[in-house]
Amino acid sequence: MTGSTPYLIEESENFKRSFKKLAKIHGAILVELVAEILENLIEDQYPLNSRNEPLPGKIQLTEEWTFHKLELRVSKGASGQIRLMYLVNTTTCVIRLVWIYSHEQFAKRPPDKDLKIVIKETLDG
Repeated sequence: MTGSTPYLIEESENFKRSFKKLAKIHGAILVELVAEILENLIEDQYPLNSRNEPLPGKIQLTEEWTFHKLELRVSKGASGQIRLMYLVNTTTCVIRLVWIYSHEQFAKRPPDKDLKIVIKETLDG
């Protein structure tokens, strides 16, 4: 994607809270890994370890927004399997970080009712 406009990354309040919680558990290794992942997302918003994620409930995004989940690993076991959920706006070149959590916290993903609220707050913010 050389020559394309780099994306701006924005953190939702929920992302900040969830990241702080995970950083207490995993420390510097998580902070460094997430910094590297975010740096790479600026250039490639859809890496191999990410996928389109279905939206919760009856929430709908406008055409320019897509919802994704990226998988990373900081250590062995369920607590070391980290998931980063984010929204991408292809029109304004913005990535909004929605939620970061471990497989131990949520086996699949956060509950739809919570996710729906957080996505709406993230898009309004």
